[in-house]
Amino acid sequence: MLISILSLSLTAFSQTGTNNQPTKCFPIPVVKQITKDLMSGDSAKAQLKLTEDQLLETENKVVMKDSIITLLRIKEDNYQTIIKAQEQKYTILEDHTKKVELQLKKEKFKNKFTTIISGVVVATLTFILITH
Repeated sequence: MLISILSLSLTAFSQTGTNNQPTKCFPIPVVKQITKDLMSGDSAKAQLKLTEDQLLETENKVVMKDSIITLLRIKEDNYQTIIKAQEQKYTILEDHTKKVELQLKKEKFKNKFTTIISGVVVATLTFILITH
């Protein structure tokens, strides 16, 4: 049974022309040129498709790079803002430190003056008590 199935599948049938119009044949050099032109056209279409795909990928890369550059610029602006805030903080602290140092000098001067005056008063009172 297997042999009969295989022998049936080996039988080839051909279709005869359904129209009665005469066919036109081209000379072999023309057919070769037509084939060459068709193949070059197909390869040009394929190359164009690859070029378009590559262009899309390049555009996507450019968009991605632009977004990265934008984010980095925003970060840089944030860093500049932070640096300015720190500089202002240090300026304020420096001004405050200078004021505190000036107040400290005034207090030291007052302390010395008070100590000297107290010493003079004690010495004067002692002298008055001794002499009387």
